[in-house]
Amino acid sequence: MEERREGTAGPAGEKAARARRFVEELLRRMGAAIAVEVRDGPEAIGLALRPGAGNAIEPTPALVEAIQALVNRVVNPEGEPLKWVNVEVGGFGEEAEAEVRAMALRLAATVRRTGRTVAIGPISARDRRLIHLALLEEEGVATESEGEGLFRQLLVEPFAGPKRLAVRE
Repeated sequence: MEERREGTAGPAGEKAARARRFVEELLRRMGAAIAVEVRDGPEAIGLALRPGAGNAIEPTPALVEAIQALVNRVVNPEGEPLKWVNVEVGGFGEEAEAEVRAMALRLAATVRRTGRTVAIGPISARDRRLIHLALLEEEGVATESEGEGLFRQLLVEPFAGPKRLAVRE
């Protein structure tokens, strides 16, 4: 698979290459037929997992989050500058981000209309954060995450007070 890289000079490019090698080897050892595409930006590294023909491993949200946690540990050892690695399935998330933001706005409209809290879960930490950020300045609603691990969920709640500009994760 072709890789697309931006800003690959120096240690940042090395981190992207290290991330790709680690994930490809991990997936190979698991018996997965999944290609890894890399996008190295100035602040983060993106890895897109693209399952191929004959792939026997389903890239579930739990598996993707586990891979993301492991690759971040490998790429960002103590003493080196931090560069976050985001792992996604099927491609880079510009389209997915827009869909999550649109969903967040629909949820906010529902909460304002009904006056009731809406619970969403389980969803990935990345999508939870996107919803928190999308609704940060929306009037009449607030967001909060509760629970632990696989049971963590996002609450979109009615909120009548002055808007606070902080994400409670």
